[in-house]
Amino acid sequence: MRIAMVTTWYPSVEDGVEGVFVQRHVEALRRHHDVHVLHLAAGPGTPAGPGQHRLVLDRRDPRSLRRGLAAVLDAAAGADVLHTSAFSTALLTAPLAPALRRRRTPWVHTEHWSGVSDPSSGGPLWERLARLRSVLALPAAVTAVSGYLAGAVAPFRRGRGCDVVPNVVPAPDAPPPARTGEGLRLFAVGNLRPVKDPVLAVEVLAELVARGEDATLRWVGSGPLREQVLARAAALRVDERLDLLGRLAPPAFAGEWAAADVFLLPSRYETFCVAGAEAAVHGRPAVLGARGGMRDFAGPGVHLVADRSPAAFADAVQRARAEQLPPEAVAAPVRARFSAGAVADAFDEVYRRLR
Repeated sequence: MRIAMVTTWYPSVEDGVEGVFVQRHVEALRRHHDVHVLHLAAGPGTPAGPGQHRLVLDRRDPRSLRRGLAAVLDAAAGADVLHTSAFSTALLTAPLAPALRRRRTPWVHTEHWSGVSDPSSGGPLWERLARLRSVLALPAAVTAVSGYLAGAVAPFRRGRGCDVVPNVVPAPDAPPPARTGEGLRLFAVGNLRPVKDPVLAVEVLAELVARGEDATLRWVGSGPLREQVLARAAALRVDERLDLLGRLAPPAFAGEWAAADVFLLPSRYETFCVAGAEAAVHGRPAVLGARGGMRDFAGPGVHLVADRSPAAFADAVQRARAEQLPPEAVAAPVRARFSAGAVADAFDEVYRRLR
């Protein structure tokens, strides 16, 4: 089939991180379908590959929004399915629902955004506007990337439910061998934002050092808490044990997995937690918060911590390391379930029901 994928989140040459999980869905769908991407972008940029069109939208300008709506209709006109991804895309597409029904173009939407399940993560304005989630009733089918997020979407579907189609988690053919050097090497990937709780991660690092561990933490990601994280590390005298590596695309930090003993990400909640699943497919035990989509890949080597204290997370890190599970035992269950092929098959089942 010909699929028109419309999204407000997608990587570019300039930013290879934004919406990379949407790109992975597109690559999975292209195993079975002809997929063309319309990226409704917030700013200028260069498309990162073929088969996509980038249109810059100023959401404060009605004329720009009208151009965007026209572009979505044009994309849908030649497609068997219009597939949108991310809540902001559904919101932009909502005015076209009557036209899509008249044209008999099925609309499928995939949800990723934490603001749907936890409105406080979208800021005070979104908390007041969270009723706009009712637009999720409009598509013919909606999928979410985890059971946690699907449970939040379902009440807005007016009885039509929400399927779980997970994120693709790229995996190496075999996970790297366990590290054999001295010390305890922690690794994390995530924005330096309150929801990821990097300050707590620093406190966990300090707790481990206080217990006599020669621990270090390397963190990939940037965000508004950077200075607070550095200040907390200095106050706890672990600043020389902390490396903030900044915002990097996955290929740029691929070598970090082999150098890590334990992945640590004490998020307050996650819609899926791609980074935690990536740790698992690289054979690294993962210590994560307990609320959210990470429950979908809980298994060998995945430690979920409900008690949000440094001591509880430090206990879990030490347990994870002491288990000494073979990397393949950690990787195999996650690799099979979240492969591109498995995700493509799951989307195909959703599409089949629309016929």
